[in-house]
This record gives sequence, C-alpha cells and structure tokens, in this order.
Amino acid sequence: MNNTVPVEFDLDLDLAAQPAPAGPSERHLRIAPPAPRQAKRAGLSPLVGSLVAVGVILVILATQLGLSIAISQGAYETRALEVEKRDLARVERVLTQNVDKLSSPQNLAENAAALGMVQNSRPATLRMSDGAVLGALESETSEARGNLIPNATLETMPVVDAAGLLVPRDATTGAQPDPSTPAVRWQGKLPAPETH
Repeated sequence: MNNTVPVEFDLDLDLAAQPAPAGPSERHLRIAPPAPRQAKRAGLSPLVGSLVAVGVILVILATQLGLSIAISQGAYETRALEVEKRDLARVERVLTQNVDKLSSPQNLAENAAALGMVQNSRPATLRMSDGAVLGALESETSEARGNLIPNATLETMPVVDAAGLLVPRDATTGAQPDPSTPAVRWQGKLPAPETH
C-alpha cells in the first residue's frame, strides 16, 4: 500500500517583509493539517433518499399508465359511438324509405279502396272569387277499386282495412278485400258542408 501524507507548500510571495532565502533549496515545507471531518447531515440518509427516488419514479409510471388507460378508454367509447351513429343512420334511411313508400299515391289509393272510399269520376269545384260551383254536384261515383298502377316496393307494406287494422297486402290484386264487409256503391250526393 502506498502511505502518503499530504504536504502543503508555504510559499511567501511577500519578499519585502521577509528576508530573501539563501537559495532555491530553502523552502518552507510543512505537513498539511488533517481535513476536517464532515459533520453528519441532519437531512436524509442515502437509503431514505433512494426510496424517495424510487417512489417518485413509481408515481410517474403509475400516472402515465393511468393516462394511457383513460385515453384508450376514450378511443373505445368514440369507436362505439361511431358504430352506433352508423347503425342509426341506416335505420333512418330505412324508415325514410318506408315513409316514402307509405306516402306514395299507389299506397294511398289502395288504402282508400280498402277503407271503402269511392272515386268521383267528375268532381265539382268551388271558385272562391265569386262562389260559383264548377261541375255537377250530382256526379256519378265509381266502385271502389284498388291501385291501377302497380308498385313493386309496396308488396311488403300492409294495408289498413275498414276496421282500421293493418292487413297484409295481396301481391296480385293490391289490397286484400275483407269478406265480412262487402263493397257498397254510394248512392246520391256526396255530403258537403254549407259554405256561405
């Protein structure tokens, strides 16, 4: 082992205060005082400091994991809402198509015939400017008949019967006749309110 003792050189540069040395070999050498021992810190021991550092790292990792879970959960919810929006858009499209089918003139004609309504071949109209009636009020009515223009998209749609119930449509003849209520031909004038 190498046992060395620290040596301190004391060089005085104030040459006027001290006599000049006799030669370059006369230097004042002396042993340095021992270094003062460092007082124990009143703070944390190394073990406690390392535990605090590990704890801080674990808290940072747990926070990062929690944020990752929250972000991925939001992504799953966003995807689920997008799928629900797409499904609702499809349902809306189907319902819009059904409304268009139900409001078609062919469907309205078949439902009117199924309810027993009759067609007026020569309707009369009232002119509002002078109150004149155009056409004959004793016009003939025709028998109740179904749709004259077929519509293939209406084959799956039901028809309202005279009792107000939905009955399936017969694909060949349009509205399905109800055998309990025979069709009655209208006799006489159609009732109308007084407009004076």
